Amino acid sequence: MNLINDFCLAGGILKGVQVLIVDNDRDSRDLYAFLLEDLSANVITASSVKEALEILSWFTPNIIVCEIRFLGESIYTLLNTLSAIEADNGKHIPIIVTSTSTIGTCDQIPDVEFEEYLLKPFDLDKFVSVVLNQVKEKVADNFCTELLVAN
Repeated sequence: MNLINDFCLAGGILKGVQVLIVDNDRDSRDLYAFLLEDLSANVITASSVKEALEILSWFTPNIIVCEIRFLGESIYTLLNTLSAIEADNGKHIPIIVTSTSTIGTCDQIPDVEFEEYLLKPFDLDKFVSVVLNQVKEKVADNFCTELLVAN
């Protein structure tokens, strides 16, 4: 079974889902964006924590895909901003953390709360599955709305 192909056939499965991708690796950032946009997600990308913070001043994502390691920048700044946004709007924003380092990196940052940790390179079907699981409420709402409109 190829999950990506199955969802592509369904078309628009992530319609209305807002995703922020924060990754300092251009290829990874572009690949995730292309894949999620192909599933109709609204994707904004950032190459640094600083850029992500600027984006968060005008864009509230439903989910964040974020590299955990940035040279000269702290992910804590981003996480603190997310906590403030969540407190203001009363909704949790799931975070999927990606990294090229071992899982031991997560132990070095004990206060980081995230829903999933994916070690690069990872299977793209798993990536899509993780995103869908984290935004399943939003996806289910979109699917039900499309069914009602179609009937």
